[in-house]
Amino acid sequence: MMNKESHNETQRKILNTARQLFVKKGFKGTTVRDIATAAGTNIAMVNYYFRTKENLFDAIFEEAFGMLASKIFAAVDSDLPFFELIEYWVNSYFDLLTENPDFPIFVLNEVARNPERIGKKFRFGSPYQLYSKLAFCIYTEEQKGTISVNSYSDLFLNIVSLSVFPFICRPVVTQVLNIKEGQYTEMIDSHRKYVVDFIIKAIKK
Repeated sequence: MMNKESHNETQRKILNTARQLFVKKGFKGTTVRDIATAAGTNIAMVNYYFRTKENLFDAIFEEAFGMLASKIFAAVDSDLPFFELIEYWVNSYFDLLTENPDFPIFVLNEVARNPERIGKKFRFGSPYQLYSKLAFCIYTEEQKGTISVNSYSDLFLNIVSLSVFPFICRPVVTQVLNIKEGQYTEMIDSHRKYVVDFIIKAIKK
């Protein structure tokens, strides 16, 4: 019998393998057998941990967004000054994507292949809860007269786009600019500060 550590390693390997296959082949194009074979295990073990392919997909999705949401919820509840909250918000995206660089492709592929499924995930899961919590913080700061936001959705789209796109376009930019991975990592680290400054200047009165 496997001990707890072995169980955790097997479960983690199945999760990581499934995410890689979902990125490559999409949810519909990936079978449980594909995942089991690539993870070096069997279908019974995949079913033991996750029961269905849908549950496995949900676990991957919620793991990433759950980490992001918990970090930002904690920052909001700590009553950080608003502009520090913006900085923490942006940095949370960059930290998450640095640790999980294939996650944006994983989401975008499913948005293209099955927008209804992803839409429900955002609408009823942690992303919407996060949006609601941050929207209230923005509204509160507006009432203080320190910021001016014409559209909350535009602000969210700007932050997400400026934070996520550098990770999506990484393979293209490194080739076009003929730069090494290490150099691009430095560019991204510099870009995160640019995003923070850009957003704050855009909304600060």
